[in-house]
Amino acid sequence: MANIMSKKLLIISHDVVGQMMAGPGIRYWELACALAAHAHVTLVAPQPIDLVAPGVTTGSYQWGNPASLQPHLAQHDVILANGFAVATHPEVAQHPGALIIDLYDPTLLENLELYRHQPAAVRAQHAQTDVALLQRQLAVGDFFLCATERQRDLYIGAFMALGRITPEQVDRDPLLRHLIDVVPFGLPAHPSTRSGPGPRSLFPAIGHDDPLILWSGGLWDWMDPLSLIRAMPRVVAQVPNARLVFMAGSHPGLAGAMRTPQAARDLAAELGLLDQHIFFYATWVPYAERANFLLDATVVVSLHRHHLETAYAALRSRILDHLWVGLPSLLSDGDQAAQLTRQHGIGLVVPPEDEAAIADALVALLQDADLRMQCADAARSLAAHFTWPTIIQPITTFLASCSLDTMQQRSIPPMDTPQPQAPAPAEDVAQIEHERLLHATRNAAIQALEQTWNLNNLPTAAPTNRIERLLQVVRTRVLYPLLQPLMLRQQEHNAALLRSLYAIAEHNDHQRSLIERTFQLHDHRLLEVNLRAQHLLEGLQGLNTRTLQERHLLAQQLRDVADQIVVLEESILQARAHARGPLPPPPVTIPLEEDDA
Repeated sequence: MANIMSKKLLIISHDVVGQMMAGPGIRYWELACALAAHAHVTLVAPQPIDLVAPGVTTGSYQWGNPASLQPHLAQHDVILANGFAVATHPEVAQHPGALIIDLYDPTLLENLELYRHQPAAVRAQHAQTDVALLQRQLAVGDFFLCATERQRDLYIGAFMALGRITPEQVDRDPLLRHLIDVVPFGLPAHPSTRSGPGPRSLFPAIGHDDPLILWSGGLWDWMDPLSLIRAMPRVVAQVPNARLVFMAGSHPGLAGAMRTPQAARDLAAELGLLDQHIFFYATWVPYAERANFLLDATVVVSLHRHHLETAYAALRSRILDHLWVGLPSLLSDGDQAAQLTRQHGIGLVVPPEDEAAIADALVALLQDADLRMQCADAARSLAAHFTWPTIIQPITTFLASCSLDTMQQRSIPPMDTPQPQAPAPAEDVAQIEHERLLHATRNAAIQALEQTWNLNNLPTAAPTNRIERLLQVVRTRVLYPLLQPLMLRQQEHNAALLRSLYAIAEHNDHQRSLIERTFQLHDHRLLEVNLRAQHLLEGLQGLNTRTLQERHLLAQQLRDVADQIVVLEESILQARAHARGPLPPPPVTIPLEEDDA
C-alpha cells in the first residue's frame, strides 16, 4: 500500500453532513475522517459542512446541478458515492476514474415499506425506478460496499443476473472480495463521555433513579415503536417507575415526513401514558451529543416489523451506539443485529410485533442487574470490532490496488423507467431552504433554553483573591437564601416555558406533517384522476375504432346481401322457367294436293 496516499478520493454525500445529521451523513463523515490517514480525502454534501477534521477537505454542491459537482469530480481519481448521487448526477457514472458504489442501504426494499400506504400506481412507479437504478449502479461501479454478509449474498445474485461474474474474474478472485466487500456502519474509537444534559434533566417527570428505556433511533415507518408502546402498561404494572423516552426529532436532511411519529404519540395518549411514563423528545439530537441520552438509559430498544427491509438491512447505527456506551439491548428477531445479539449475548431478542414478549423481556432486563451487567460487558467487548478505522480495510485495499488502466470500460445503461423528478424551480428551492433555516433556528433556540432553564447549575468562577472570596461568601450566605424563592419560581416558569415550546414545536411539526400528507393525498388523487381519464380516453378511442370497423363490416354485409338478392332473383326466374317446361313446337301446316283441291 505504499502508493495509496497518492490517491485523491472524493466522497459524495446525498444527505446533510454537519452537527445535525442522520445516518447517511454520519457514515460519510466518519468514512472521510478514517480514510484521511490513507488518501487525500474530500467530502462534499448538498449543504455546507460545519464540521472540521484533520486531513479532510470539505465542500458543497447543488443537488441536481451538474455544473456544481463537476469541478470536484475533475480534481479526483476515485469517487465514492451511493445510488441517489448516481441517479441525480449521471456525470458521476461517466467519471473516468475508479468508482466505488455504496450499497449499504437497500433502497429498493426500504421503499417497498416507505410507500406501502400509497396508491398502487405510485408504488409500481417507484419500484420500477428503484429496479432500474439498482441495475445502473451494478453496471457502472468498479468496487461495491455493502453492510452485511447477507446483503453481499443478495448483491452477488444480482451481479450474476447482470452477467458481471465471469470465469476469468472468479479465477483471479474466487470469493469476489475485490468486487464487493462488507463495510458496515461503524462507531468511534474513543469511549463515550457525557458533555451535557440527558433526558433525566430535560424531563422533570423522570427521576434520577427511575429505570429508563430509550428508543435511540428515528421513528421511521418501517420500524415498530407501536408494539413497544402497547407493551408499556404490562411493564409499568411490574416496574411502576419505568420510563420510556423516544428520540423523535424531525429528520435534519431531505427525508420526507413519516406517519409513525404521530401514530406513536396518539397511541401513548390513548393509553394514558403520554408525559407520565412515555416521553417524546421533539428535537433532533446533534451527533456529538447523542451520548448524553444514551448514558442516561438503563436499556435501549430497537424494534421492527417483519418484512424484507429488515431482513436485509444494515447493522443500524443505533445498534452500534448501544455497543459504544455498553448498554443492554432489546431487539426484534430477523436481522443481522438479532443474530449478533444472540451470538455475543449483548441483549435479548423478541419475535417481531409480539407485545407480551416485549413486556416480559423489558421486565427481565429492568429487574435483573446481573443480566444487564453481563450484556453491557459483552457489548463493550464487541465494540472494538466495529470502530471506523477497523471497518474501512476493504476500501484501503481497493485504493491500494486500483488504477485507471485496470478499471472496466463502463457501459452505462439508460434509465428506461421514469427518471427522478427534475430539480425544483429556483423560487421553490429558495422557499425550501428558507423553511429549513426557520426549522433549524427554532431547534437551536429550544436547545439553548434546554441549557439554561435550570438555575441550580449557574456557572461560578473560582475566587482568586480575598475580595472575591468575601463576595462569594456574601452571595452564598446572604443573597442566594434571599433570592432562592424567586429563583425557584423563575425556574418553574422556565420549565413551563420550555414545555410550552416543546408542545408548540410538536404541534407545528404535526401540522406540517398533516399539510404534507394532504398535499401528497391531493397529488395521489390527481394522479388517479389522470390515470382514469387516460383509461377513459383509451376506451373512447377503442370504441370509435370498433364502431368504424363495425360500420365497414355492416356496409360490406349489405353489399353481400344485395348481391345475394340479385342472384336469388335470377335463380327464381330460372326456377320458374324450369317449372313451366319447354314451349310446345309451333303447329305444322300440311299443304293440300291439287287433285284434292
